[in-house]
Amino acid sequence: MKYGMVFLWLTLWVFGAEEGLLYGEWHTQNHSINRGTQTLEKEYLRFKADHTFTILFLVTVQKGAAYVKDLRIEGTGLWKTRGDTLVVVLKEVKVPVAGEVYGISQVSLEKMAKTFHDRFKYDPIRILHIETLTQTTLATENSYGQHIRYHR
Repeated sequence: MKYGMVFLWLTLWVFGAEEGLLYGEWHTQNHSINRGTQTLEKEYLRFKADHTFTILFLVTVQKGAAYVKDLRIEGTGLWKTRGDTLVVVLKEVKVPVAGEVYGISQVSLEKMAKTFHDRFKYDPIRILHIETLTQTTLATENSYGQHIRYHR
C-alpha cells in the first residue's frame, strides 16, 4: 500500500510538472504563397494555470500592392492535458479590427475576416499530440498531421 501511494504521488507530481511547463505565452508564425497571394499568420497562445487560455491570431495578406496587415482574431477557451495529449476548446471568437488596409474593398475585408473567424468557430476543438515540451519549445501535431512549433 505504501509503495502504491508513493507511485501515485510520483505519477501525479511528474504529470503536474510537465503541465506546469505549458503555463505562459507561446508564439508561432507561418508564411505561405498561393497564386501570388502571400499570407503571414502569427499565433500567440497564453495558457493559464486555471486551465483557461487566450489566443491572438494576426493575419497579413498581400497580393500585389493591395494588402491587409494584422487582421486580428481573438479567442478564449479551456485547455486540458492527458499524458502527451493537449486538448483546447475555443469558447468565444472575435474579429475586432485590422491594423492597416490598402487597396482592398470593405466587402473583401469582411469576407476575409469571416473566413478566418469561421476556421475557429466551426472547428473549436483542437486535439494536439505534444511531441516536445521544454521551457522554450512546444512542438505539436494536430489531428490533420500538421506539425506546429511554438516558442516562448
